[in-house]
Amino acid sequence: MNKYILYHWIIDTLKKTSVCMGLLLISIGFLQSCDGDDEVKNKPTLYIITENIGGLSTYGGTIPVEFLCNLDWTASSEVSWITLDETSGSQSGVIHAKVTKNEEEVERTGIIKIVAGELQKILHISQKYRDTSIPQLDITTKSPIKLAFEGGNQSISFVCNVGWEVSADVDWITFTDPLSGLEDGTLNFVVEKNEEDEVREGKISIVAQGIVKTVDIIQQTKAMGGVNLLDTPEEDYSFERITTNKYWPALGEWGGSNTEGIGKFGASATAIRVSAGSPSPHTGNSYLFLRMRDGEQANSLDWLWRKLNGLIPGKSYTFSFWYKTPPEKDMVQTGNIRLGAVVDVADISTLSNPLAPEVTFGYVAASDGVLSSSDEHKKVSYTFTMPAGKTEVYIVWRRNGHQQPFLDDMSLVLNP
Repeated sequence: MNKYILYHWIIDTLKKTSVCMGLLLISIGFLQSCDGDDEVKNKPTLYIITENIGGLSTYGGTIPVEFLCNLDWTASSEVSWITLDETSGSQSGVIHAKVTKNEEEVERTGIIKIVAGELQKILHISQKYRDTSIPQLDITTKSPIKLAFEGGNQSISFVCNVGWEVSADVDWITFTDPLSGLEDGTLNFVVEKNEEDEVREGKISIVAQGIVKTVDIIQQTKAMGGVNLLDTPEEDYSFERITTNKYWPALGEWGGSNTEGIGKFGASATAIRVSAGSPSPHTGNSYLFLRMRDGEQANSLDWLWRKLNGLIPGKSYTFSFWYKTPPEKDMVQTGNIRLGAVVDVADISTLSNPLAPEVTFGYVAASDGVLSSSDEHKKVSYTFTMPAGKTEVYIVWRRNGHQQPFLDDMSLVLNP
């Protein structure tokens, strides 16, 4: 064999040897990996997936308890009021724990113990107690619930200590939760879009052992726009809840420059009052009468404010109202009234730093095609955006002349 042939034989042998060694190392690694997997699979495992349960109903019920296990296991309860449908088995599974009604007159706590080999896991269960001898049912969500024409998801919360059932008297209200249950709850429901030309009304009823509670659902039409946030049990949009010589302020939070005038009704020198007399209100039977006159500081207002709460930072709102004025022959009205919204109490008296450019209104004289403000109600609207981090705003009326408007039907609408 010459040197050339010998050289190439050595190189070829080394290449083959290198490939075999590589395959051998890969095989060894694979076998080691398989051994590791077997070790993991064979490691004793016990884990309860179901989380601890707190505040279980007085009436109890059946609780599924899910767990992971790769061994034989036993399960037990250390209290008599929790019983298990299975107490032993092998591998992962679900056992069902039945909890009886709590009649011990105190909240109670029990445990379920699962043991597998040397492993042990515990699930804690606490059950509340409520006296069910006298049925109780109270709906905490205020009625009515008013919705825009789009409808959407809504909910009703209630307090109850017995079994209950819920129903609706219209088909455009459907429930996404079970129609019956035990004790307190929150009912989620969906209101369909109102495609009709008229406002529609529905009623949701909850019945619990002869007690019946209802919530009215009122849905607007598309032509009506957004929901008036001031037409609620806490706010008065039309002043229908106030009559002459009754009380001030109206529902909601109010204030003004002449605190002596606020609350004095029936006298001629009253800064703010409501009346069922002339001029006729826009709707209902009452309106808000403002005396904002020059040179009458003792019984006149320089400014009036209404506080609005629960607004959403960054959202746009439109505040509106209707007004009429005395005829010009009864009272010459000059200047106007400035309207704006502020978030700082210090800005109220001068209407400084409004959230949007202020608007003005006042006596409107008759002209071609336009009735005077003494003959026809006029609408005033003011749109503003809530600053970041702010949820309260003051709507401010600031005198800028000699005016005496009759205000009615205020509204606040969240803009799209």
